[in-house]
Amino acid sequence: MKALILKYIDYLFIFLAPIAIGFAYFLVIMLLKRINRHVNYFLGAVIPLVINVVFLYMIFPTYQGSINPVFVESISYFGLSLAGTLTYCVFAISASGMKKRTK
Repeated sequence: MKALILKYIDYLFIFLAPIAIGFAYFLVIMLLKRINRHVNYFLGAVIPLVINVVFLYMIFPTYQGSINPVFVESISYFGLSLAGTLTYCVFAISASGMKKRTK
């Protein structure tokens, strides 16, 4: 039973890690935006989108007519990077929307 709980906690950390990384990246961009006025949230989304494209291109060579473990692993990496990107984008959209609303 203890092994199952530890495995569940491992999966929970795998799920929460990209969300925490996306939020931390948002905080870094927000601080950079306060320091330099030329930084905007759209430019901050370029780096995560490039990372997503790299992981997307890693999927294609691994598919060889059937679903194999390497193919599933490359899809999971793409999904994890996409989760971090979506987290950043949600925070960036809400921050820019709140700023426009308060002015």
